[in-house]
Amino acid sequence: MRISILTFSKELNYGANLQCYALCRTLQNMGHEVKIIDAELPQPLTAWYSRLLRLPEKFWFARFRRRYLNIYTRTYKTVDDLRANCPDSDLYIVGSDQVWNTRITCRSNPLVYFFSFLPESARRISYAASFGHAEWQSPELTEEVKALLGKFEAISVREDTAVDICRDVFGAEAVRVADPTLLLISYDELCGKYDQRRETNELLYFPFVHDNEEQAILADFARDHGLKAVAMMSFHRYPGFVRRMLVSLKDWLNSIRYARIVVSHSFHCMVFCILFHRRFVAVPLKGKQTRQINLLKQLGLEDHICEDKTQLRETLERILNKDIDFQEVEKKIEKMRKQAKDFLCEHIS
Repeated sequence: MRISILTFSKELNYGANLQCYALCRTLQNMGHEVKIIDAELPQPLTAWYSRLLRLPEKFWFARFRRRYLNIYTRTYKTVDDLRANCPDSDLYIVGSDQVWNTRITCRSNPLVYFFSFLPESARRISYAASFGHAEWQSPELTEEVKALLGKFEAISVREDTAVDICRDVFGAEAVRVADPTLLLISYDELCGKYDQRRETNELLYFPFVHDNEEQAILADFARDHGLKAVAMMSFHRYPGFVRRMLVSLKDWLNSIRYARIVVSHSFHCMVFCILFHRRFVAVPLKGKQTRQINLLKQLGLEDHICEDKTQLRETLERILNKDIDFQEVEKKIEKMRKQAKDFLCEHIS
């Protein structure tokens, strides 16, 4: 079957690129012909020096896409262009990632990510779409989105709160499925086979925002336990940390894979800690806890989340010395994979 996917795939973001890769590979492994609709969001306006600093990231991600995601449609610049020249497919899938977070998609047209450009007869579903918040953020778009969701054959979302939003705000039935990064058993294609000799004694820190108090706690903890504190992809100088800049996607994955313990604000960094059987502490940003909490509850790993910085040191002490039963975690992930693939098989056929 010919399938077109609409998602975030050209963002300067590791998780966005990896979730796209994972869903494409899953569908290809199921025997389908996959295309990615090249209708990306405009990049946010930033200062010239910020754009200059991020040029290496742009290069790394472009190289990754050329090698592993060279399945794009032609580039679409406007909604009218999309509507007039929509790629010809048997099925259209929107997701995963925060494609229904209008605080992000307002950079373009939020309704595009509800397939406003498709002809009436087009078959459409969502896969693990996320609103990015526990509540619907754009009441002015409610009626339009409700009408568009009514055209979907099936709706799947990433969080329990998204199931609630679909039901309570739009009157639409939705099911929760696993983030696509959890669908692949191996990422050796991207980062090579595991090599125990590469294990490090690093406390790896991957932040989204600068927090002096948080980094001071981590630096003290690393020093007290003889760990090397490494801040990854941070433009800020953190006392007590070594900075690891200009990191390719392969190096990002391997930094996680071989770290002693990982601390991050990132949902997808947390996912790869789990897949690579790493000790980790998830520190969600305020208002964005839902996605981390949902997944950790499913896997019985709730004690790996720390929402209160005053508890961070205590959490780190506990997790560093914790024996994690990853065999039991893998059983739960395999059940999630089966449910997700059953959803895809049912609605693709």
